[in-house]
Amino acid sequence: MLIFLIVDPPFGTNIKVSNWDITTNMDQLEASLAKSSSWIAAHWIDTDWSSFFSANDFAISSDGGATWKFVWYLPPSDTINCWIGDPSVAADPTNPNRFYAVGMIYCNPYTPTGEVYFCKNIGSRPDTVTDWTCSILPPNDSWMYFKDKPWIIALGGGNLLVAYTTDKYGNYEINIARSTDEGATWNTVRLSDVVSTVAYFWKDGSTVYLSQNNFNSWPTYIKIRVRKSTDNGATWTSLGDVVSFSPGSSTYCPNFNRPAKIHNNITAQGNNIAVAFIKPNGSYCNVGVAYSTDGGLTWNNRYVAQTSSDQVLPMITSSSPSTIYVMWQEKVGTFWTTKWAYSTNWGTTFSPPGRVSDHDYYFNESPAGHDYNGFIYDGGNLYAIWANDYYGDDAGAVYYARTISTSADESLSLEDRRTDIKIYRVDGSLVKGDFRNLPTGVYFIRSGNRIYKRILR
Repeated sequence: MLIFLIVDPPFGTNIKVSNWDITTNMDQLEASLAKSSSWIAAHWIDTDWSSFFSANDFAISSDGGATWKFVWYLPPSDTINCWIGDPSVAADPTNPNRFYAVGMIYCNPYTPTGEVYFCKNIGSRPDTVTDWTCSILPPNDSWMYFKDKPWIIALGGGNLLVAYTTDKYGNYEINIARSTDEGATWNTVRLSDVVSTVAYFWKDGSTVYLSQNNFNSWPTYIKIRVRKSTDNGATWTSLGDVVSFSPGSSTYCPNFNRPAKIHNNITAQGNNIAVAFIKPNGSYCNVGVAYSTDGGLTWNNRYVAQTSSDQVLPMITSSSPSTIYVMWQEKVGTFWTTKWAYSTNWGTTFSPPGRVSDHDYYFNESPAGHDYNGFIYDGGNLYAIWANDYYGDDAGAVYYARTISTSADESLSLEDRRTDIKIYRVDGSLVKGDFRNLPTGVYFIRSGNRIYKRILR
């Protein structure tokens, strides 16, 4: 038998972040993730309340995600006419103890309007509720207009950007709230040339990139526009539309009743830029990546793992000018699973998909909200968070997983009979039974908290 072990280790045991017995059908949705050298933070929608529809929860881990502490939640002040959603969290790259969070406070159920909230911890203990303060993100228009889908990035040195969509000026457009003093004051940058409903950021060195959907050719096409800024978001240069596709009759997917086709998520390394999006495959939603290796002058796009099933909410990250990682949720039969794949040639080809979730799960296909998950590369590992996961429960929960660092000079004999040994296939599924009689194939070997790699003959 010849066994080849590849570079990337599988994800570890999944940890339930919303770690209580959630009330039946009261889902946890739209989980975002941020990491510093000291903490990992999660921010998500929680509908498990009896006196109001939803709140946004914040939890934090000081041990790499092994355990999570519930810190605070933000409910609506008007529990009859208002509700909460669209949480996003960011870590300050220059202060490991500083985190920022934004989200939506919607009101007026029949003609929805919204304001963005902004929270930050003001001391050195993001795991303490009294360390946090929240306010309405300027401009506070007192719920005169619709605002939606805020996304925050902390650039360091007090510089913050929050992108959101609004109909304040007529058509939906992306506005960027920009602060240079950790949120003490703000000014607004309008991206008014594109009708757009969602945008994401990525920082590479001194350049900030933004991806946004472009509805200027709707309903014939949905496009994705990419921009960059070299002055911390004060001004933006358009790199044009990087992909264009026909959405068909709806922005929804056959098995996911949310506007999944409006999604986009961006990463960049040097002159290499990549955007994950929903690339229609017949009637199904599949994950696509548009990629450029010349600073955005030219673009190609491809499926990551084309299949006759729905794939939704692709999140993308990168570790070098060659390596991209993508995570998504996919329907497999009657269940769903969280998957990932990687490319070592910046999107030209991708690995076979592997598993992030160590289980299949039921999934609310008509959720009140579920438009993104969290996916981060940092220090040699990948960190993932996803929601709407009904594993072993009658409500959708939030789960977290991370890869485990490996050491090339470690090895493990298959004759070792220690009880903590586990063998995984390349897709991340656990091998059961007698591991001494494995068929030829690709496997990972884990003992305790370590992943061992060796070519075995």
